[in-house]
Amino acid sequence: MKALFAPLALTFSLFLAPYPESQPEASFTERLTNSSSLNMSQSLETPSGSGLETLQIYNVAISVANLDESIEWYEDKLGFQLENRRNVSTGIEIALIEKNGFYIDLIYIVGSENVEGSPQDPPDHLKVQGLRNLVFWVDDLQATDRELKSNGVQLIWESRYIPEVGTSVTNFRDNNGNLIAIWQR
Repeated sequence: MKALFAPLALTFSLFLAPYPESQPEASFTERLTNSSSLNMSQSLETPSGSGLETLQIYNVAISVANLDESIEWYEDKLGFQLENRRNVSTGIEIALIEKNGFYIDLIYIVGSENVEGSPQDPPDHLKVQGLRNLVFWVDDLQATDRELKSNGVQLIWESRYIPEVGTSVTNFRDNNGNLIAIWQR
């Protein structure tokens, strides 16, 4: 088994990527590229040290209404592959899916419900506190948009340029209404 299952509910935001104060003129894209390169190289190595010095992202966990439908959606729409599926407790089933070294735990638990209400489109989705979206990035966002649409994904924002950050973003929802953002690298 490539990875162990863990009840982690982690996410990351490209907006929180650290950058040196000595480079305030660096564009958002430059900060993302520099930060991502560092994080990617760190994630491929075992960090030295102990405690929080060894902290790395492992996966994102998403509670879903139907495990079979969610596995199929992530495979068909985004190209994830099922790594492992198992019952971990009475009434809890987890499917670990992977793409390019990134893992998502799709979790089904009997009796789960969405208590957030109607999902709001960006930027109003930020009015509810908590983890707000799953964020990816790609080299060619317009090509990605075409692939998503050919896979039947309805886009909310299609390569929308955000001048404040100097790059574009596409937003859409998965089969459970979770917001996914893909940024142009």
